[in-house]
Amino acid sequence: MKKQSKRCLNCGHQVKSKFCSNCGQSVDIKKINIHYLFEELQLHLFHVDRGILYTIKELILHGAFVITSYLKGKRMRYTKPFTFLLIVGSVYSLLLHFFNVYPELEIGGGSHPMKAIPVIFDWYYSHYSISLLLIIPVFAFSSYLVFRKAGYNYFEHLVIYAYINGIKLFILILFLPIFYFTHSRFIYLLGQMFILAYNLWVLTLIFNRNSLLKSFMKSVFSIFLTYLLSFVILGILFLLLS
Repeated sequence: MKKQSKRCLNCGHQVKSKFCSNCGQSVDIKKINIHYLFEELQLHLFHVDRGILYTIKELILHGAFVITSYLKGKRMRYTKPFTFLLIVGSVYSLLLHFFNVYPELEIGGGSHPMKAIPVIFDWYYSHYSISLLLIIPVFAFSSYLVFRKAGYNYFEHLVIYAYINGIKLFILILFLPIFYFTHSRFIYLLGQMFILAYNLWVLTLIFNRNSLLKSFMKSVFSIFLTYLLSFVILGILFLLLS
């Protein structure tokens, strides 16, 4: 008996299998209810073989491998880099407002380079996840200049830093509750040390070709260049807006 075809509810294409060959949507469309929402949450957040928690776990344990695998085309298991960054950034932003604590300001005695430009400072913390997207081009530009012989184009460096900065934010999320209860400079600095170590570890392994030490030193210079460029950009903005 010939199998009857169905019409895809997403694009209208005739479908003879379980999935539409035109757009990829399943023909088995479930009614949206509490069970549907739970399944979606489980699939995209808690799924053991994919989803954001899986991506976080793999990036922490095998950061360089995950990123290079993604760049080479193995992408089904991992949350997309900029989606990943926006989600983690949004969670961190919500926690900042929930705890009403800003470690950078508190440790700096109320000072912060961006504090000199109130409009930028207020916008930065009110749109934290978007701010992270805006700073990534600077990180990517620095690593692209330093590791330009590695064969990755600038846009691939954007992906590298989307993942790196996402995990850096996750580290901040882990340390934020501890800082809230202790207000300890040591806790703040410990978190920053973990962030720097992770950044250096991933960059060093991604771009290691012949010498691990040379790759490490270039990674250090890349991060230094990022902060140098950031201060230059902030200085220009200060002159323009003051």
